[in-house]
Amino acid sequence: MNGDSEPSESASLSRDWRERLSLSRDLGTGFAAPGGEFTRALYEWALTDRGNFLRELLAGRRVVELGAGMMPYGYALSATCGARNFVAVEPFYADKQSLSVSAFIDQSGPAFPRIPYKVTDRDMLAYLQEEADDLLCVVACGIEDCILPGPEYRAKVESEIHRVLEPDAFFLSSHSDLYPKDLRTVEITYPRPSKPKVRDRLRLHGDGDAYDRYGDRIETLLVSES
Repeated sequence: MNGDSEPSESASLSRDWRERLSLSRDLGTGFAAPGGEFTRALYEWALTDRGNFLRELLAGRRVVELGAGMMPYGYALSATCGARNFVAVEPFYADKQSLSVSAFIDQSGPAFPRIPYKVTDRDMLAYLQEEADDLLCVVACGIEDCILPGPEYRAKVESEIHRVLEPDAFFLSSHSDLYPKDLRTVEITYPRPSKPKVRDRLRLHGDGDAYDRYGDRIETLLVSES
């Protein structure tokens, strides 16, 4: 690769999220966290005895993953857990997300559960603003402040998450800076199945109905963690 085609150091170090996301889009990797490692860890944890709890949280839900990236693990998690359907919200890698989900379904064989899904290239705030109240279960993995336009945008997204969340559902946030202030929160840590020495963290944000329904189960998880 010659010097004219290499990404510039100034672009790779830019504080402008749009420039860095654009660069990572061109490279097919990098700053926008397109690899989906945190979502993959959550999916793989759902296949374990302790992580099987996620099946209870997602079964029958309309699941939306914000910033789904390029990989199919949001769909895999939702399908494994028996979700009603799945939407991947991904403004930068929607084409790659669609291809990866399609390939995952083809490669997983007929025994793997399948659910309806769609991929949208909408911005997460714009997407949430068009959803109805009290409807969804929302997932966000690796959505850090550095890839969001700013505090005001983040606050609007957090408010919309609360509005669209089904009353007895949780917002599942793994390694994400999105933190709806008006929702009660509990954090669970677990060893990453593919790398047991790495501990991942999952925050559950929900209203009283969610904790009334799942509180005892969460308490059991927290006890087993200690």
